[in-house]
Amino acid sequence: MFIISIGESWLALAVLFLIIIGTFEFKAMLKIRGNKILLVPIILGELVLIWGAWSQSANWFNYGLGLSFFIILFYSVFKYPKINLEDISANIFILIYVGWSLTHIVLLRNTFNGALVLVYLFLVIWSTDTGAYFAGRFFGKTKLAPLVSPKKTIEGAIGGLLLGLLAAFIFNLFFQIFTAPILFVSAFLISILGQVGDLVESCFKRLVGIKDSGKIIPGHGGILDRFDSTILTAPALFYLLAFLDK
Repeated sequence: MFIISIGESWLALAVLFLIIIGTFEFKAMLKIRGNKILLVPIILGELVLIWGAWSQSANWFNYGLGLSFFIILFYSVFKYPKINLEDISANIFILIYVGWSLTHIVLLRNTFNGALVLVYLFLVIWSTDTGAYFAGRFFGKTKLAPLVSPKKTIEGAIGGLLLGLLAAFIFNLFFQIFTAPILFVSAFLISILGQVGDLVESCFKRLVGIKDSGKIIPGHGGILDRFDSTILTAPALFYLLAFLDK
């Protein structure tokens, strides 16, 4: 929370750290499947993405994605046939899934009341996780996605949504950063997409046969395990607010 409050380059560096660690975690996951991951162009692209978000460049996404895209394609020509189409797709996917998505934390901080908006985002995410856990534990009967995450239930998802909405309402009572319609839509979107993001990450881990994406946080897994909900919700909230601001 301290880094969120001061923002500026400190937040950009913190997010860059998360992105790079997440990139290494995803590389390790794909290595199990035999994919060749090119860290240099991916990280270069992520550096440009963070720089663009921090400097509020109008073309931040084009610069970051374009740089990595051309380097990856250039490399593939000279490494043919050691690198294939699946490898190229995997490299670009990492840049978007990890780098582009989490860069929106910095972009959200740059918005009006950005520090409060970020706290609001994480509050709804954490409240949803808490509500889903306890609702699923005490009332869960109907499996939500048994092949992806056997312990998750529809009752748990509903409980997570309700607690996420309640937390958003209480937060807005104190800080009043959103009107009632925007509050409801944003909280609903964050809660639903946060749970989808969790399932997406679980799907990836099942595809490669691992339990956690990493071990950087003892007992809690890796960066991707901790920020799987943020990967979808940060961009969604940013573009929702940008759309409503027009």
